[in-house]
Amino acid sequence: MAPLRLLAGLLLALAFAAGAQTPAAPEIPGEQAQRDLRILKRAFTDLHPGLYRYATPAEIDAEFAAADAAVKNGSSRAEMLLTVSRLAAAVQCGHTWVSRYNQSPAVEKGLYGRDDKLPVALRWVEGRALVTGSADAAVKAGSELLAIDGRPVAEIRDALLPMLRADGRHAGAQAKRLSQLDSGANGGAMDRLFPLRFPPQGGRYRLRLLAPGATQPEDVDVATTTQAAREKAVPLEAAQWSFRVDGDVAVLTLPTFAFWGQDFKADAFLARTLNAIRRVPFLIIDLRRNEGGSDAIGRMVLAHLLPTPLEFPGYAVESAYERVPYVLARYLDTWDFGFFDRTGQVTKGPGRNWRLPDATPTRVEPREPRYPGRVIALVGPQNSSAGFLLARDFKRTAAATLVGQTTGGNLRGLNGGQLAWITLPASGVAVDIPLLASIHPGDVPDAGVEPDVRVAPSFADAAAGRDTEMLAAFALIARWQGRAPKP
Repeated sequence: MAPLRLLAGLLLALAFAAGAQTPAAPEIPGEQAQRDLRILKRAFTDLHPGLYRYATPAEIDAEFAAADAAVKNGSSRAEMLLTVSRLAAAVQCGHTWVSRYNQSPAVEKGLYGRDDKLPVALRWVEGRALVTGSADAAVKAGSELLAIDGRPVAEIRDALLPMLRADGRHAGAQAKRLSQLDSGANGGAMDRLFPLRFPPQGGRYRLRLLAPGATQPEDVDVATTTQAAREKAVPLEAAQWSFRVDGDVAVLTLPTFAFWGQDFKADAFLARTLNAIRRVPFLIIDLRRNEGGSDAIGRMVLAHLLPTPLEFPGYAVESAYERVPYVLARYLDTWDFGFFDRTGQVTKGPGRNWRLPDATPTRVEPREPRYPGRVIALVGPQNSSAGFLLARDFKRTAAATLVGQTTGGNLRGLNGGQLAWITLPASGVAVDIPLLASIHPGDVPDAGVEPDVRVAPSFADAAAGRDTEMLAAFALIARWQGRAPKP
């Protein structure tokens, strides 16, 4: 019996050892994760000309110290993406982010391409989440999403906002961050970040919804999907220029100025449109979804509205370096490697940056066909980069009455114009870093462009399919004409 007891004891010990084995090694060992963070901090310090424009050195150091402590025992790739997203957002720069572009295959396919996305498209209005479309028949468009897996949407919003990009800390910048939770070309954080921060359980999410017309919420279990599959069922709004005429009002929708690599000719489209509406007395230009693209296209739009030439003042242009350090160059990519060597082009400034030749004053000449009527521009927090610049120039010149919300962007100037992205070697996470900063003289506030007529969308209007801001623009035109607006 003794040998049998000995054998039984040995088997029990082996079973216990198997059950108490060391946990699996992290996807990215701690020392490699920390090295990624050191490389990123070096890149920010050596390359980013606006690193301390809205954040202090102490704030940036504190963010990196917290991140370093969080990954010291190792990290998953998903956790690294969230950590790096927060570090990029801490710079308070609209062009510094873990983008949906330029990512390594490990991120693009392994994280962004996963089947862990919500089957619904969302729009956040007045702090509430509206379902604008659904790939799951159990969820009705027009429903209000109240919670996911028991987490109120406000908790989810607050968890993701510190990872989202905007220029500065003003109210429009915060609204710009919030707009990135929407399902759209300028949003998508609920696809990129939410499933990593709050992963689904067993390939499903439990949604608490208030259906249209219902008085009590209900819980609905939905299967996860891929972003591509959901967008096939619920297509995104196209980023195409368009126009329509409604009586004595023309509406010109300009959702982007980014047409690189496309055959679209913005100048020809504008000429055809303005010739077609030359006798229509009022024009509404809808810029609300316009994040930017080519500054020259925005100036061209302005030129078609000007009766006389205008000149905008120049400004200083700064870079953080003369030459990109070799130790960083191996991790960097861009579309023009000439950006990495400014020898003979820059002089050392009084602070950390180098000065390029100042941007010369810009003269905008009126352009034919010129639109002679009265113009309203619809603006909002998604306006940043070139979209912000056109809203700013409309305000400066009074070429259009601005209706809507405070824009994104920043009157102090933007970081951009030239861009590189750094791919961190262990995690494969890529971060966009702007390489130039525009510096405007004087005591310029941390602010976006304020509308002349402030109008914010309401949840009730959005749920009913009404466009609050467009209706306000038509009502303003009715007042200009001395008549009652259409109901």
